[in-house]
Amino acid sequence: MWGGKGVPAIAAVVAVLCVASAVPCVLGAKDLVKQLSNGFTATHAAGGTAPFEPVLYAPNGVFALGFLRVGSASLDLAVVHLPSSFPLWRATPARLGDWSHAAKLTFDSSLVLTDPDGGVLWQTLDTIGDTAVLHNSSNLVVRRYGRDDPSWQSFDTPSDTLVLDQNFTISTPPLISGNRRFALRLGKTYMALQMEFYGGRATPTYWRHTALEAQPQNATEPPVYGRLDARGFFGLYLEGGSQKVDTLSFDTFVQNLTGVFRRMTLDDDGNLRAYYWADGAKDWTSDYKAIAERCELPTSCGAYGLCVPGSAQCQCLDNSTSGTSPPCHTDEAADLCAGAGQQMEFDVVRRKRVSVAYKEELPSETNKTADECKQACAGNCSCWGAVFNGASGYCYLIDFPVETLVYEADDRKVGYFKVRKLPSPTRPGISAAVPAVLTLVLAGAAAAGVYIGYRMWERRKRKRAGMEQELVPGPYKDLKPMGSSNNSFKA
Repeated sequence: MWGGKGVPAIAAVVAVLCVASAVPCVLGAKDLVKQLSNGFTATHAAGGTAPFEPVLYAPNGVFALGFLRVGSASLDLAVVHLPSSFPLWRATPARLGDWSHAAKLTFDSSLVLTDPDGGVLWQTLDTIGDTAVLHNSSNLVVRRYGRDDPSWQSFDTPSDTLVLDQNFTISTPPLISGNRRFALRLGKTYMALQMEFYGGRATPTYWRHTALEAQPQNATEPPVYGRLDARGFFGLYLEGGSQKVDTLSFDTFVQNLTGVFRRMTLDDDGNLRAYYWADGAKDWTSDYKAIAERCELPTSCGAYGLCVPGSAQCQCLDNSTSGTSPPCHTDEAADLCAGAGQQMEFDVVRRKRVSVAYKEELPSETNKTADECKQACAGNCSCWGAVFNGASGYCYLIDFPVETLVYEADDRKVGYFKVRKLPSPTRPGISAAVPAVLTLVLAGAAAAGVYIGYRMWERRKRKRAGMEQELVPGPYKDLKPMGSSNNSFKA
């Protein structure tokens, strides 16, 4: 995850760019490109060695827009905070480019990122502009001549980070963590952290903050919006004005800390954190986190993991493994519904002394017994687990793949969890050898059968010949009693 650290070696990079109609050169500080005009083109060279290739700079030289290497092999377009190498904004197209292949950024009324075949990876939709600039706030803006309002700006389409004075509204796309597993969304009177399952089709909430002075019962009251303030807080205001209805205070709120740059990021562990960067700093300083304890994070111990508060030690629900990060089970990407209300096959794990840190956000039923709670989940293919509190009679249903549970020393708190059955593993080479081995076994069995059959036939023939020699003088009726006493005649 990005967290509080950036990609090393980005800050000092000033790349040699292929700019249309320009002579390639190494740019000095006074020659940094600070505005793009129609007809601009910049090309990412296939397999570039630098993790970031800037093409546009803010006037203060602190921020730059350019090609960013994501992971080991992917390419994205990003606005980077150069002193820390941290990407404050990413285009995050549905299909990332390939860093080992060429890519092109053009500006001709709109910004367009294309792959080597001319396929569009990302673009500013429905945009008509004459210039593109990067402000000292890190806001990337496309603007028309003679117009004050932007045709498009990156502040309206955040990725996983908000910066100073950037409005986060109910109509703004949610913040999505870099690993695409978590989201921060804004409701009319609240902000919520949610898990992302099935490509965003299921978004269970695990943290919610409601504006203290908002009035959800007032249908005519405008919704809230959020904004990061330089004084060290995240404020919630009523849209259409500056009336503040709530404040999330940071650690530095009472210190009157000035001259720092702040950001709020949804990190890859699902926590919402605020950081600040001071002049001359070597790293970001954490200033706020929405969730204080590790065991309260939704996936701190992974799928079917159990987090023990205090030590934050991880175990597995089925007691198969223990450690700081046990591979209890693989993360699920699909549900248990097989169609027509049928369920796929699953195993069951039962465990005492378990709970869910965010149970207030889960669907629940009351006045249930432990068995009734289990049955409510067992027959429902959309239910992955149920947690029952014997003290209160509450039954909490988990309608998404089971993630980290929390240990609580109370035998009345019990859990029932479904684990999808996986195909039996086959060792390499076994599947190809089975037919040959089976053929040899069958051939051997057939040969043995023929030999045994021949020996039995020969034995019976000899016995029958002996009997016929003894019985020749007597009548046929004398065979009956002998047949009833000799099994050789029953063959």
